[in-house]
Amino acid sequence: MHVLDPRKEDAERLRILTLLLATTALFACTLGFDFVFDDHLVILKDPLVVSPASLLDVFAARVRVAAVTLFYYRPLITILYRFDWALWGLNPAGYHLTNLLWHLSAVLLVYLVGRRTIGMAAAWLGALCFALLPAHVEAIAWVQGRVDLVSTTLALLALLALLRSREEAGWKGSRWVVLASMAFFAALLAKESVVVLPILWMLWEIAEIGNGDGRRWVGIAGRLGPLLAAVLVYGLIRVWALEGALGFPVDFHPVFVRILAGVTAFGEYTRLLVAPSLGLKFLPVFTVGERLGTLAFGLLALVTLGGIACATWISCRKVFPWVIWTPIALLPPMGLLLYAPAASRGFLTAERFTYFPSVGWCLLLGWLAHQVLRGVSPATFKWVAAVVGSVFIGYAALTGLRLQPWSDPIKYYSAVQAQADVPAPLRAYAHNDAGRIFLERGQFEQARQEFLAALRFEPQYAEPHNNLGVLEIRAGEPAKAVPWLVTAVRLDPAFTTAYGNLARAYEAVGDIPGARRAYESGLRLDPSSSWLRSGLARVSDVPLDSGDTFKGRR
Repeated sequence: MHVLDPRKEDAERLRILTLLLATTALFACTLGFDFVFDDHLVILKDPLVVSPASLLDVFAARVRVAAVTLFYYRPLITILYRFDWALWGLNPAGYHLTNLLWHLSAVLLVYLVGRRTIGMAAAWLGALCFALLPAHVEAIAWVQGRVDLVSTTLALLALLALLRSREEAGWKGSRWVVLASMAFFAALLAKESVVVLPILWMLWEIAEIGNGDGRRWVGIAGRLGPLLAAVLVYGLIRVWALEGALGFPVDFHPVFVRILAGVTAFGEYTRLLVAPSLGLKFLPVFTVGERLGTLAFGLLALVTLGGIACATWISCRKVFPWVIWTPIALLPPMGLLLYAPAASRGFLTAERFTYFPSVGWCLLLGWLAHQVLRGVSPATFKWVAAVVGSVFIGYAALTGLRLQPWSDPIKYYSAVQAQADVPAPLRAYAHNDAGRIFLERGQFEQARQEFLAALRFEPQYAEPHNNLGVLEIRAGEPAKAVPWLVTAVRLDPAFTTAYGNLARAYEAVGDIPGARRAYESGLRLDPSSSWLRSGLARVSDVPLDSGDTFKGRR
C-alpha cells in the first residue's frame, strides 16, 4: 500500500495556503468597491437578474446594456448574477466577494495544472505570478470582469480533468474526460473566448507524442472528441439564441490595416502582461498609425515568441504548450479587430481580455524562474532568489497601485475621463455616471457639471437629460426639470423612468393633465410598474399635495 509522506503533504498544504493568503491579502480591498460603469444596467437593471425568469428565458437571451443588445451569449453569468442578487441584493460587497472567490479558484487550478505539467516548484511560482499579476486588476475589481474569471476557472478545471484522464486507464479515465467536456461547455456558456481550448489541448497531445509513437494517437480522439462535441452543442444553442453564429458585422478590408492592427494589438497585450502602466486603461481604442512604437514591440514579441517556441520544442517539450498558450488564447479577443467599423472608428482592446491568456505567460515565467534558481550555485542562490522575489513584490505593488482608481467611483470616473483614447460615448457615460454619484451624495453643482459634460460629448444622450431633470426636482425647481425630461423622452421614447419623472414634475407645477398623460405613456411601456400605476391613480383621484417630497428616479 502506498503511504503518503506527511512532510510532503504539509509542504503541499503550505504552498496552497501561501497562494490563497497572498491573493486574499492583495485583493481583499475590492470588497469595499462599488458598482461602476454599466454594472447598474447589465446587472441591477436587467430583468433576467432582478425579476422572476425561467431558465429558458435566460438561455434564450443575449447580453444587453439597457436597450442595447450585444452580440455576446453568456447565460451562465446571468445565472450567477441571479444568485448574487438573491444573496446580496444591492450590496456591492457580495458581488465583489464572489469575484474574489472565483479568482482564488483560478489561482488554485493554475497551480494544480502546472504541477502536473512543469513540476511543483515551477507551478507554485507560476501560480503566484498569476495571483498577483497587475493585468488582472480589471477582471477582479470590476463586477462584470466575472465573465473572464468564471470562464478561465472552468476551462482550467477542464484542462486538469484532461490531464487526470491520461493518468488513469479504462472507465476511470473516461469519467475524467466526461468531467472535462462538461466543465468546458460551462466555460463556453460563461464566455466565448475559451473556445480555443481544444486547439490548446491538441497541441499538448502532439507535443508529448514521441517520434514514431503512433499508439498515442488512439487515445487523443477519445479526449478531443468530447471537447469538440461541447463546441458543437454550444454553437447550436448560440445560433438559436442569437439567430446567428457571430452577431456582429465582419470585414477583412482593408487587409493591410487589419494585419498591422493585429500586430499592434498583440504588442499591447504583451505589454499588459509584462509591465502594464500605472494608471487605469479602461477599454482603450487605438489606430494603427498612432501606435508605431507598440507595432514595433509587437513584431519583437512575435519574433521572441517564435524563438522560444522553437527552443522549447527541441529541448523541453513539456513547456512548449505554455509558450503557445498565450498567443492562441488571444485569438478570440483579437477577432474584434475584424469588427467592420473598427478600421474607421479604432480598434478596441481591454485589460481583462488577458486573464485567460495570462495562464500560459505566468506558468512560463514560473518555469523560467525555477530554471534560473536551479542553475545557480549555492553561493549566489540567495542573490538570485532576491531578484526573483523582487519581481513578484514589484508585481504586487503595481497591482496595489492599479487597484486605487477602483476604490471609489469618483476616482474611477476621473481616471476614465483622463484617458486620451476613450471613445466619446464611453466618455459621456463616465461623466453621466459620475454625476449620478454626486447626485446621490447631494452635491448638486458637481452633478450638474458632470451631466452637462456628458451632453457635450453626446448631445443626443437621453440619460443625462433625465438626470438633470431629477436634479432640478430634488433642488426644488420642478419647472426647470420639465424641459430636460421632455427632451429625455423625445430622444428615447422607450425611457419609462423619464416618463415617470416628467409626470411628477408636472404634478409639482400643478399640470395634472400633463402628469396623467406622462403616467399613461410610461404604463403603456411598462404595465407592471407599481410606481407609475400608483402615480396615475393619485392624479386621477386626488389633487397634488403641496407637501409632496418626491425626489425623482434616475
